[in-house]
Amino acid sequence: MNRVIPFEGTNNFRDVGGYLTANGRKVKHGLFFRSDELTGLSEQDLVSFRALNIKTIFDYRDDYEAQKKPDPVFAGAKNIRISAIKADQASQINMPGNAEHADRKTHIIVDMVKNGFFKQFRADTMMMELYTKLPIDNPSYKRLMEIIQHSDNLGLLHHCTAGKDRTGVGSALILLALGVPEETVMEDYLLTNTTMKAFNGKLLTQLAEHVDEVELQNIEHMLGVKEEFMEAVFGSIKKTYGNVDTYFAEEFGLTMKNRETLQNMCLE
Repeated sequence: MNRVIPFEGTNNFRDVGGYLTANGRKVKHGLFFRSDELTGLSEQDLVSFRALNIKTIFDYRDDYEAQKKPDPVFAGAKNIRISAIKADQASQINMPGNAEHADRKTHIIVDMVKNGFFKQFRADTMMMELYTKLPIDNPSYKRLMEIIQHSDNLGLLHHCTAGKDRTGVGSALILLALGVPEETVMEDYLLTNTTMKAFNGKLLTQLAEHVDEVELQNIEHMLGVKEEFMEAVFGSIKKTYGNVDTYFAEEFGLTMKNRETLQNMCLE
């Protein structure tokens, strides 16, 4: 089964099934999907989407992003949105607070260019800070971990704008909870550089006419994923809790017994 699902209106829609755990079991296909924003799904995409039997759409975006590019509503699927980025961090990006009159066709990176983000901040430094904070005391991931423990919530699609940072960490947490080793989690994370390569290249070409070389390099840092970003997640978990097992038990109430139940439900 091809991991990447080629919708016309998304660039990074994937089935996270098929990965092997440390003890040789396999994540079932059709339970966990990850994606970038969904607002561009075509009519044909919508037909194909319904065939996936997705029961829960979990959105990590903030109010501005979701108002600018709202998710489709599917009969029989729950739409849940809890921002994965806390308000103090979101304010650093200097985004406008109201998307009522925003152009829904423009990419959020274009909005950030217009608001001077790439002149004021180094994207790579900000991304390292973001990834370090994301897995700790995050209401969005706490809710995600509750949801995945109930079979009637699966298949689950979780997504953000590009499907790489907030979704990348969410996907990492799901896979780690299922017993998938870190090196495989990293493999899933870095796949975004392949799936988004054409889209990111096109966007960079468009923006090159409007920004200087330093800004363009800064934008490039924001668009890609890097091993050190996910390593920051692993490091933050271990620095705070010592190990992954303690992290899941204390952060989410996912004791070894609860994780065993989850694994029996989601692995084959």
